Amino acid sequence: MTDDDDIAAAANSRNEGANNMDDAEDFFDWEKIVHEAENGEDDSSSFDMEEVEDVPTDDELLDYVSDDESVFDFLDERIEMKAKGYKPELPPPNELSEDSKALLFWRHEGEEKSFSDWKIKVEAETTEDCSEENVTIYNVHRFALAMGPKKSGYFEALLQSDSYTENSDCMSTVKLPKEVAKQFPDFLDYLYAQPLESKFVINFDNWKSMKYLANYFLVPRLTEAVAEFIEKDMEYHNLEHMEKYISEFHRDIGDDMSRRILPKAVLVCAELLQSIEVDSPLLMSIPPAMFRSIIMRVCVMNKHEHEVLHTCSLVAAYLEHNVEDKSVFDVYFCTNVPIGPWTCHLDESEDTTIELALTWFRLMTKKGWNLEDDYESYFCFDYINRVKQDLAGIISDYLRSKTPSLEMMERIVRDTPGDIVARCFRDSVDEARTLREREDDESEDN
Repeated sequence: MTDDDDIAAAANSRNEGANNMDDAEDFFDWEKIVHEAENGEDDSSSFDMEEVEDVPTDDELLDYVSDDESVFDFLDERIEMKAKGYKPELPPPNELSEDSKALLFWRHEGEEKSFSDWKIKVEAETTEDCSEENVTIYNVHRFALAMGPKKSGYFEALLQSDSYTENSDCMSTVKLPKEVAKQFPDFLDYLYAQPLESKFVINFDNWKSMKYLANYFLVPRLTEAVAEFIEKDMEYHNLEHMEKYISEFHRDIGDDMSRRILPKAVLVCAELLQSIEVDSPLLMSIPPAMFRSIIMRVCVMNKHEHEVLHTCSLVAAYLEHNVEDKSVFDVYFCTNVPIGPWTCHLDESEDTTIELALTWFRLMTKKGWNLEDDYESYFCFDYINRVKQDLAGIISDYLRSKTPSLEMMERIVRDTPGDIVARCFRDSVDEARTLREREDDESEDN
């Protein structure tokens, strides 16, 4: 076994089982996780890395949670949505002080006169053969690598091993992904800077690489600093960065940092829901269980009409691109998207209101979620039927409130399920008959 294999084995032993999960229901219980985040509760004691197994796919997770009613409990917590385009005033970025910059000894090492006692050869992994352009040698110092509160467990193990005393070149070689290798100078700056200021090295351009390097070189203090940076960035309602955070941490929802970051992302997305566009990459990057948790926390009752319409349109756009299975639509969304209460204050005579209903009908028909020729599914998907009836109420109110154009009437007949069109026609006939009878009675009285 080579020296690098020894170091890799030591690193792997520290992270053994970190990419696995035993209890999928618990890790996917967004309501529980977000509730703990909101109340400052720490559930780390319940996270046993020794008992975890293979991480299931999204489809497998949905199968697991479909029978767990506790996952779908409706929590009382609500988030007050910010107005569209909300942007808080951001503080000026933090920078290293001159004293900290003076401690970055590795940057001051010259070729001829150097006090460094170790070298790190970084090879950037590429599809092409290794060349000098992809190799960088850094003159560093053992004390900065393996001592102090920010020490690297990787270099501490290396410098204490027999391979160190036998290494006449005083140099270690590491291979890193190309993008990570570019940020290696920032990693060294973090190790060398004053402890209270080292976190200032982290920014949105390098946080992902710094997270990778913290795991690779076993620097837990850096892992914590990256998590704090992301949390602070989200606190400033930085919606532009949210997609990358969600995409990165949803890959392994059993990871400690994922369980820390994603619940906060739920709260921020709920607050900024009005600023999320229906065609935005952010909307499409959110996993179904997380999106459901976001929707559960927004309150659109007594909101302006445009906010209600935007929220309903967001849900429809999300479902169209991210959800296919009827049971997922039923248990994840129909129980938490009260179309009727949400739209009861909308102006039924407005075309935007009818457009919303027709959009939902087209979506349900396209996905095969309507119950029109599926009587046996009625009892299995009762909530889907409730959504359908709420939408039917919008159609009915619209037809009562105004006389639609011929084009609009054609669209209503085309996009609305046949049973609802038939019911509206029947109701219209009944109302016309009732009106005619009332007029006849009045004529007889006169």
